[in-house]
Amino acid sequence: MWVVTLASLCRHTMAMCDVSSIRDIRLATGHSQRSFAVLLEVPFQTYRPFDSDRRPAPPALLERAQRVLDQHRRATERFALDTLADEFAIHPRTLRAAARDGRLRVQFSTRSVFGRPIRLASRAAIDEFVRLHYRQRYSRYATPLPRPNVTVVPTNFASRLIGLRLRLHLTQAELARRVGAANKSVVYQWETRRRTPSVVFWMRVEQLARVDAISDSPELRSRVWDRGVCTGREREARS
Repeated sequence: MWVVTLASLCRHTMAMCDVSSIRDIRLATGHSQRSFAVLLEVPFQTYRPFDSDRRPAPPALLERAQRVLDQHRRATERFALDTLADEFAIHPRTLRAAARDGRLRVQFSTRSVFGRPIRLASRAAIDEFVRLHYRQRYSRYATPLPRPNVTVVPTNFASRLIGLRLRLHLTQAELARRVGAANKSVVYQWETRRRTPSVVFWMRVEQLARVDAISDSPELRSRVWDRGVCTGREREARS
């Protein structure tokens, strides 16, 4: 079972559409005219008439643009590990083990299944895993890889969440917006232990706590403010 986010659905829909013109290909990759011309190694003034259909694009240029689109899709479209396992003929357990020990680059979905976050990976990440690690670490004499840091939701998450929110002078709605939760009712359910936050949301809570820990330093506070991650205490000090 896996979750399709709105962004991945839009990318998949775009991938299924006809991208026969060079402008359609550029829009599918999300590039501006100037940056796409750089990728195609074409002068910007030469590329503009092709993008506006004032001149037909040469077949060689269209073929180069299609290769750029294929690379973009392989690097950005993310799927559940079970789906990629079927496509690449690799056992799902192999991909899940590689994701746990850091050999496979994955991203966590904000949704979880049975309390476990859903891991998503791109085809480019699978290509990298196959090239560097697949069928190369089955010897018992192989040097074990260092295990990556794993975030675990603590058992006292409710009290820690309440303490952090009160320390930052945030309402439940403000905390929900800060960590990307749907609304304040989600935070309420976390604080009353009716729901357990997923690993992804808890990582955002810990990031917010680290921001609060460094907020006493004016220099670091300025950097955090410039990044758009600021606490209620910082907003009061800034105003």
